[in-house]
Amino acid sequence: MAAKIILLEDDESLRKIVTRGLSSAGYEVRATGAIETARTWLQDGTADLLLTDVLLDGVNVFEHLPMLKRLQPDMPVIAMSAQTTAKTAIGASRVGVFEYLPKPFDLDDLSATVAAALKSAKKGFRPRERATESGLSGRSQEMQPSFKAIGMAARSRANVLITGEAGTGKRTAAETLFEARGVASEEIQVLTPSHAPKEIFDACQSASHHLWLRLDEWDERQLGAGLDGLDTGKALVVATFTPGKVELSSRLQARLGESRVDLPPLRQRADDIPALAQAFMTEFARRDGRTPLSLPANILDALQAYNWPGNSAQLRAVLSRLAVGSQSGAPSLDLVKEELSRASHDETAPTAADPFAALAQHMNARGITRQEGLDQLDKALILQALEAETGNQSKAAARIGVNRNTLARRMAELGLR
Repeated sequence: MAAKIILLEDDESLRKIVTRGLSSAGYEVRATGAIETARTWLQDGTADLLLTDVLLDGVNVFEHLPMLKRLQPDMPVIAMSAQTTAKTAIGASRVGVFEYLPKPFDLDDLSATVAAALKSAKKGFRPRERATESGLSGRSQEMQPSFKAIGMAARSRANVLITGEAGTGKRTAAETLFEARGVASEEIQVLTPSHAPKEIFDACQSASHHLWLRLDEWDERQLGAGLDGLDTGKALVVATFTPGKVELSSRLQARLGESRVDLPPLRQRADDIPALAQAFMTEFARRDGRTPLSLPANILDALQAYNWPGNSAQLRAVLSRLAVGSQSGAPSLDLVKEELSRASHDETAPTAADPFAALAQHMNARGITRQEGLDQLDKALILQALEAETGNQSKAAARIGVNRNTLARRMAELGLR
């Protein structure tokens, strides 16, 4: 007997295309563009699956899904959306959607998803409902796997490893995930490369939510303490990691990677730049107490043409300078080009000529505070001095210009004993 599908889509042409495609695949399809009609059909009969657009004439279907699902509790739901953001993915998870498909989509992919949803329904699949939504800017196809991964992780209490280049928004993704899980910011314990191994291990013993930042900058002792803490403690961890600098042990990857979110670099999703840029300009307007500036098309084109080696963090910094310098109106194209030229110079010039400027640039790009930077610098100096002096602390102290007691105290502060 053919499975019965209700299609809820207000675009008439797409409604006809999807109806023909699913009918050809052997399904019995009833299609409408009105929520009330779909509700009447659900009241009057049985449906095996609901396939729905997220926005119908400006109305968010997610607000009506709990009511529709009460009429057919065992009915899986597939959502279709052109507004494919992290908010969509998390909203879909919150109301128990089996899957959401970004528009445009291939009919073969749709048929495969329908088949999987119907199969899962027979096995008694019940997605968890979440009570919180959040947003992460970007609607490009390249971001869809990331959004889906965040949405799926929001429905669990698994540890999560968020990876991506520096500046791709890993911390924002982590905060979005915590919010979607219903975790308040004050409940989150943040651990950074400045924390001593003992602090990391001890923190894991509490049944709290942890955000482990920049694992690529943790040393072996810190990573080992984190793994030991996970093995013996109770903490639920979301961690951020930039691949390429260090390798995480297979055991640590396994423990943290129970769920994984990979963020693409900005250069691979230039289509997201206009939305990101406008979101940043709105943020800066709130920050400075002004009316948001609207960026004209020629400026957005210039921003999209740039490679953004520092990813969205670099885009944000450039736009912040433009917002501060253009308080009377939108920035000129010449000013934008000047900022982009300066950004290109900043990426290359200091590294060879001034290593301390390069270090400051690195800290600013990653949001590292002065104290965190000093801790990391001291740690590196001490470890290199001890290695050079084969572990002799008196000689290592003399090498870096301090007395032995000062070195011993600093080593204790940094967890190097």
